Amino acid sequence: MTMSIISNNQIQTNLNSLIAEEVLAVVHVGIAEHEKIAKAKLFIDRLFPLSSGSHQDVSSYVVYYQHLLAFFADGSHSGLRQPKQFVAFNGTKDAPSAIVLQDKDYHVELSFDRCGMIGAKDVANLEDIQIEASSSMLMDTTEVHSAASRHWLSLLHVGMPSANDTQDKLFTAKDGSDYDLKSIVNL
Repeated sequence: MTMSIISNNQIQTNLNSLIAEEVLAVVHVGIAEHEKIAKAKLFIDRLFPLSSGSHQDVSSYVVYYQHLLAFFADGSHSGLRQPKQFVAFNGTKDAPSAIVLQDKDYHVELSFDRCGMIGAKDVANLEDIQIEASSSMLMDTTEVHSAASRHWLSLLHVGMPSANDTQDKLFTAKDGSDYDLKSIVNL
């Protein structure tokens, strides 16, 4: 019976190579995730610009009376350039778990989770940005989705199933009343 003997140097070299490959893969995933967040925030900057500054630099969002304020790391703050685009929130006014913005016929939900897979890595704890897609935006090869159903597209959790397709979302409107995303009001 012949046994091959691998030297400690060969084992160490193979182990170092394996570790280097894993570290490189983690770094690439981190870069891709960071780039994905940056691109999603650029989308928000284009559709829902702040009066000053960028959503890229926001460290937290607060609902102040009927306005959305974005706070920056230096303590300064800014509202939306078009305040009427802020329509609702979930959670508390001083630490919303989600905010809803509206542009024309669709809603965009920014959800926050400081313990989330993405939110833990983002300064503002942004976990996801979901866009309410109209039936004309979504078309399967076999059927067109009915206008009565709600479909949400995630910008940060691409490829993951969304529970939001099957549930109605209820929020608090900026005036304090209940806000149901079923009732879309054109701005």
